[in-house]
Amino acid sequence: MEQIEKRNKIRKFIDEVIAEVKKVAWPKKRELYGATAVVLTVVILLSFGIGVVDAILGQLMQFIITLGT
Repeated sequence: MEQIEKRNKIRKFIDEVIAEVKKVAWPKKRELYGATAVVLTVVILLSFGIGVVDAILGQLMQFIITLGT
């Protein structure tokens, strides 16, 4: 009896998931490509910016360390 109830609950859950997935407003291919381009551009720019800040701080730390010796 418990097995049947468990299966029914699982089946109901799966049916609800399928119903919700059908309600999703999936983006069009063009929107998807545009959003992907924006994300990649931001990631590249942030990576470059973080790299520049890291290099500057590394040089600053090296300068501070050499002052102490």
